[in-house]
Amino acid sequence: MHFTSKDIDQYIGQKEYVDTAVIPLIELDLSENGMKASANASEYMQSLTAILEKQFKGRILLFPPVSYAKDCDRTNLAGDLQAELKNTSFKHIFYLTADAQWRALADLPNVLWLPAIPTGDMDQSFKKSVMEDQLRQVLPLFTKEWTHHS
Repeated sequence: MHFTSKDIDQYIGQKEYVDTAVIPLIELDLSENGMKASANASEYMQSLTAILEKQFKGRILLFPPVSYAKDCDRTNLAGDLQAELKNTSFKHIFYLTADAQWRALADLPNVLWLPAIPTGDMDQSFKKSVMEDQLRQVLPLFTKEWTHHS
């Protein structure tokens, strides 16, 4: 399910089955040298999470990407996100990002770091193949969490 009014209505009615939140974390680097890489990472992460949502529709709620400035205090942002999600019914919360700095934060569990693959100029069928390959790498991490903490 997506974070849209239509899907939220459905989520509210099926809350006991939707036990996983997926939150993409997108760094905004608006410098002349960083903007293209930031846009590539955003496009990649949104494509990957859309495929993930489609694969597990009815089990996960895909939140809109959390975008933050390059110099953002990630520790504070992590605390804010955890505080907001603390009183929800989600048993599993995953953060997906192409920003390697999140890997150093021990206080935020289930951060999945994936190096961004620039997909913007790819042919659609090749892009789909690449994204499905990326999904195959992420799936075991989800299933391990689901079986371990269910």
